[in-house]
Amino acid sequence: MLDLRSPLILGAAPAGLALAALAWFVVRAGSGADLDNLDARLAQIKSPAVRGLVVQADPSAALAATPLFALTTGPGAAQDVTVQLQGLAITPRRKAALVAIGGKPADWLDLGATRDGVTLMAIRANQIEVDTAIAFKTVGLWDAGSASGGGAPSAGAPASAPAAMPPGVRLPPPPASAPARGG
Repeated sequence: MLDLRSPLILGAAPAGLALAALAWFVVRAGSGADLDNLDARLAQIKSPAVRGLVVQADPSAALAATPLFALTTGPGAAQDVTVQLQGLAITPRRKAALVAIGGKPADWLDLGATRDGVTLMAIRANQIEVDTAIAFKTVGLWDAGSASGGGAPSAGAPASAPAAMPPGVRLPPPPASAPARGG
């Protein structure tokens, strides 16, 4: 017995596509003028005038005037700021330090926040690490902030490293794979 379904199935998709295209051309035969009409209407539309437009100066000029590195000597040199740690708040939801910066009254500074050029980088059991314009500093509870700058070499430093780094030299942060310092 001869199966006639196979040729019909193969021809159904092209036949359906041809019928759909024919129907579309019949329905849209007179609509060529619609596109021309739409183009004419779009040409008549004017964009509204923007009132009160304020053009701001190029921010790159201010960025170019800012030095990349803090000056440590000469006119315009960055002054070392004193940081005093007066309290710590370590909870599961928040890590903050009560910090007095530059002799001002103490205020809470959240981990990662910056105030008066001082960024709170780390909080430990009884000390913090801050980043200033001059160097990284580790400040203990009730210590004066200029105690230990980030320039001192670590215990694993090579023997050729100087005993103390010159002022203004900032070492790169340790790699993520390095063991944690302190507490």
